[in-house]
Amino acid sequence: MKRKMMVVLLAAGIAAAAMAQGWGHGGWGGQPPAFETVTVSGSLTIAQGSIAVKDGGTVYIVGGLHRFVGFIEGLKEGAQVKLEGRTAANSPDSTKFLMADKMTLNGKEYELTRPAPVGQM
Repeated sequence: MKRKMMVVLLAAGIAAAAMAQGWGHGGWGGQPPAFETVTVSGSLTIAQGSIAVKDGGTVYIVGGLHRFVGFIEGLKEGAQVKLEGRTAANSPDSTKFLMADKMTLNGKEYELTRPAPVGQM
């Protein structure tokens, strides 16, 4: 009886772990997310507690840019920047998340991409 209970609990644990992972990398639908490369220009602001850029009617929340505050001179609210990166394709929202790869600030270009971990190149 104990053995059967342990097998049932183990199977339930494996099933819960698989469901938590969304059945693989593609999520529930089985399709990986589609990204598009964009270039946005505007002034730095704060949106939803994060650094963001407003370009036209869209606010782009810029992931990871907070790591450079205090290291890149002029990286502050109101600064005019140009960002190149990736965002979710076909997102109808007026607020999008931007994974920035490059930033131009005060005429100087910065590479924002993190290096790949050792062994994953």
